[in-house]
Amino acid sequence: MLDHQGRKDATYDETTAVYAELARLAPVIDATRFVASTAILYSDEIGWAWNHIVSTRLRSVMERWDVSTQGRMLRWYVPLYRAKVPTDILDPLRDLSGYEVVFAPNLYLVNPEIVENLKRYVRDGGILIVGPKAGLKDWDNVFHTEVPPCAGLAELLGVTVKPSSSRFWFGGPPEVKVTMQGDAPFASGISFANEGLFDRLEPASAKPVALYESGDAAITLNAYGAGAAMYVGCGPEAAFHRHLVEWLVAEGGMEPALRTDADVEVTVRAGGGHRLIFVLNHNAEPAHIALGKAYHELISDQPVSGTLIVESNGVRILSET
Repeated sequence: MLDHQGRKDATYDETTAVYAELARLAPVIDATRFVASTAILYSDEIGWAWNHIVSTRLRSVMERWDVSTQGRMLRWYVPLYRAKVPTDILDPLRDLSGYEVVFAPNLYLVNPEIVENLKRYVRDGGILIVGPKAGLKDWDNVFHTEVPPCAGLAELLGVTVKPSSSRFWFGGPPEVKVTMQGDAPFASGISFANEGLFDRLEPASAKPVALYESGDAAITLNAYGAGAAMYVGCGPEAAFHRHLVEWLVAEGGMEPALRTDADVEVTVRAGGGHRLIFVLNHNAEPAHIALGKAYHELISDQPVSGTLIVESNGVRILSET
């Protein structure tokens, strides 16, 4: 805020204004907490083990597609972000009962505690979406001797993985296209390019949702208790994830904080009798957002309806109460 000569720089007035706003709004904001209807599971241990494989055996794949732990997370996070669905990033052992949908992009390592936590979540009515190469190793980074997905995941997902010519379960002729079944719950009949990873699935209690060109199941959906578990045994292109998120929102499984196509970040905080919608514009141009109802904007302390304008690198806080 001050240069080396003690003079105010370009950020001084902005910083002063931000601190004044925070002081004025603190009693309201401090009474709230971040609210999310969905979660993405992440573990440092799983991430490290998987990235080791990526950096050694899958370097040629990385030249075309980002199949690293971070890349696999982003495949799911980006469509949720664009759909304005607030999302938590959680350790697989955390309590999942408060989430309508849980995504597990990378369960390369599993242990009995993680599997039991996932089973309990789905059995109690949750929707679980699991990515490929699940349950291959135990928590000591040692391959299981049973048919994957291991450690009880096969029961939850209602499926096993067919043998591959590679010890890592990646080899064999690459599967390049995934086609949704005609009776799939979303994107029926649509084909998607597969980008990198794939498991050829053998459904048991699960229902095939999509097939590879070979006829093997690529995606399955299994009813388990009061909930359901989907195994996405492939790496379909971004359009697939967009269709899936749209279906989950339409079915009421996930609730967008604000329904808009504007390129803004939207999060929700609630508590103390307040529900606050934070709208952040990270772009160089103003964002124009059509509002479905009237709000009170806290920073300007003014009512707002119709169109909300958020200036470049600006933020607006909409109060519903």
